[in-house]
Amino acid sequence: MIGLALEGGGSRGSYHIGVMKAFIEEGYNFTGFVGTSIGAINAAAFAQGDFAKAAEMWSSITTEQLFDSDTCKLLKIGESKWDMRHLTDASNSLRKIIEEHGVDTSRIREMIDGTIDEQKLRANGHDYGLVTVSVTERRPYELFLEDIKQGELLQYIAASSCVPGFHPVIIEKNSYIDGALHNNCPINMLIKKGYKEIIAVRTKAPGVFRRVAVPDGVTVRKVVPRHDPGNVMIFDPKKIKENIEHGFSDGLTMLRAAK
Repeated sequence: MIGLALEGGGSRGSYHIGVMKAFIEEGYNFTGFVGTSIGAINAAAFAQGDFAKAAEMWSSITTEQLFDSDTCKLLKIGESKWDMRHLTDASNSLRKIIEEHGVDTSRIREMIDGTIDEQKLRANGHDYGLVTVSVTERRPYELFLEDIKQGELLQYIAASSCVPGFHPVIIEKNSYIDGALHNNCPINMLIKKGYKEIIAVRTKAPGVFRRVAVPDGVTVRKVVPRHDPGNVMIFDPKKIKENIEHGFSDGLTMLRAAK
């Protein structure tokens, strides 16, 4: 059994696509997939056998598609010279987001719903896991597919990728947010599941990276970006393409060095 752990990191999740492409071309077959935040989204697409669908999603994604105009204005502060009018617009946008108790995530949820098919994922038979944090209970959750009730998987995937400051995801009266606050690259989940060979794809994004004690007989190899993967909240098509290309190159380099 070979497991794949994908670190969260917003737009840096495009790096996962390039790495996965390299592994597919080299004939690797994973049976377990875990991830946090964008890693949970990509891992779900891979677990249901839809690498092509995930790659297609990343080929068309932009900041404007995921966020409303007020959020985009705030995210793009610093990209160009700002005058008083820009600052006023940004201030008004921030005020609106505060009044609405966070960033609207409906477009992100549409992306998840359009990419992930719960029934297909469950039927595919692969291990799948994610990380999220319950604000209500003040505790983290590391959940495998069998721990999640039928019909609630997409909600938990959305919860895992709910950055603090976004509208939290409500599941059975509890509020959940991004799992990066607890474990942004859940290698430990695959170790506990009994996997002996694990590939961890890092993004070097903000979040908690928990170092794990690797038991005897278990091999954990990491693929880490050798370039700057960019701003985690800016989904720029040019940078996404670059990340995919670098991920493919880094993945092949790691695989060939291991032979």
